[in-house]
Amino acid sequence: MMPPNQKERSNNQSFLLITVITLFCVSCAFQGTRNSGKYTADPAPERVSIARALTLPEENLTAKTGIYTLENGGKSFISRLWLVDHTQKTIDIQYYSFASDVTGTIVWDHIIRAADRGVKVRLLIDDAASLMRSHEIRLLDSHDNIEIRVYNAGLMLGRLDRRIKKLGGNFNRLLRRMHNKAVIFDGQVCITGGRNIADQYFDYDHRFNFRDRDVLLMGKAVTGVTRSFEKFWNDTLTVVYSELSGNSKKKQSGDAERFERIHADAAKDYSQSLRDKVKAFPEEIRAATKAGEFVWVGKAVYISDEPGKNEDRKDREGGICTDSLICLIQQAKTSIDIQSPYFITTEVSKKLLREAVQRGVKVRLLTNSLASIDNIEAYSGYQKDRAAILETGALIYEFKPDSKERYKLMIPEVQEGLKYKPVYGFHSKTIVIDGYISVIGSYNFDPRSANYNTECITIIRSGEVAGNLLKHIEEEFLPENSWHVTKDYNPDAEAGLKKRIQAASKRILPKKLL
Repeated sequence: MMPPNQKERSNNQSFLLITVITLFCVSCAFQGTRNSGKYTADPAPERVSIARALTLPEENLTAKTGIYTLENGGKSFISRLWLVDHTQKTIDIQYYSFASDVTGTIVWDHIIRAADRGVKVRLLIDDAASLMRSHEIRLLDSHDNIEIRVYNAGLMLGRLDRRIKKLGGNFNRLLRRMHNKAVIFDGQVCITGGRNIADQYFDYDHRFNFRDRDVLLMGKAVTGVTRSFEKFWNDTLTVVYSELSGNSKKKQSGDAERFERIHADAAKDYSQSLRDKVKAFPEEIRAATKAGEFVWVGKAVYISDEPGKNEDRKDREGGICTDSLICLIQQAKTSIDIQSPYFITTEVSKKLLREAVQRGVKVRLLTNSLASIDNIEAYSGYQKDRAAILETGALIYEFKPDSKERYKLMIPEVQEGLKYKPVYGFHSKTIVIDGYISVIGSYNFDPRSANYNTECITIIRSGEVAGNLLKHIEEEFLPENSWHVTKDYNPDAEAGLKKRIQAASKRILPKKLL
């Protein structure tokens, strides 16, 4: 029905091909420009709660939820590093994709140091979308305080014989992946939204990045994230990584130097200016609070699909997130603003849009253009239905790869010395309804998110939060950032002939698999 990195979406659409041709593939990590200099870890922070370290009122944590949207990748990256450094007890990580590129290595450097000081780390990754190599996962899993589990195993991770065994008993769930993205710190704070862990999500890549969005949650709503994580962690579809690899955690545990390569690689990229920004994160939160960008709300809820999504449904369609979004759209009274990197409609979703417009609701959609899209297969599904979507009365805008907005997102340290600016694609998954209800999550407006992948969304009822989001959304609708598509105009020609031919050749693919 409804609402990453080329690797994320291409993995999604290659599952069927993988089963026919091969059971594994190779992923290449981006190698960024490295800075020289020896990095010595900062001293462990004082053992106080995260809220106290950020000088936020701890009494709010039980009754309210602190909301702070992370609009650019640099801030989102910095916030994760600071929170890892200041976590005292537990870090629970659930990601569709986790890369071992520059940003991934820096994150792991911090996580290993947290584990060294006694923090218990649990990592849950989807089997088909892992961008870490098996030997890297085995190394991390060897730490006494780090445990790694794999969702819906059988395709990519572990020994071939064990993968075949898992795949044989799990073939009907091959396309059903865990697309959730959340990391929880001490059960108090969570970051969730559209970003996986890779350079392109943090504005760190020199050639292609995503305009994306996360939300930092603190307090009451985090209990829902924790509850969902525990369900996935303990589900029968989730496998302990050592069972797939055949390697005991104890095999490497005696090698005290085994993590030095990760620390050394991270040191080359973890510049002093980045370290200073991480240390200054509490000041950023204080400034955001003063500016009304960090907001305490009474009504915020985290919703996640169940593991093995809709397997108990007769038609194998839908899910908790899909049902929730349908309900919200049906209740809209004045406006619906939808941002989704992929916009592949069904008769159900077109009917929802048409009925909303007929009720007098102004519906605006922002998605990728052919020129900015990271995956042409996904675009072909949208392209087939673009005219039909316009017939519903919804307004369509397509993101420009050279949008003016990217200058606000790019990280100075990364772009320094480059003679060109990277292309930006669109990856934010956000809905604002009636200027009051905000939805931020992992959910794309396509059949895969609706019916196959498990997804997560945070629904926030606050005019203040919605107002903050709309400031960014309104800017992205401007001509310098997006093309306005009409019945007489679309910007496909801006993508060039080669990409147009590729898109046309993909239109035979069934939409339900895109």
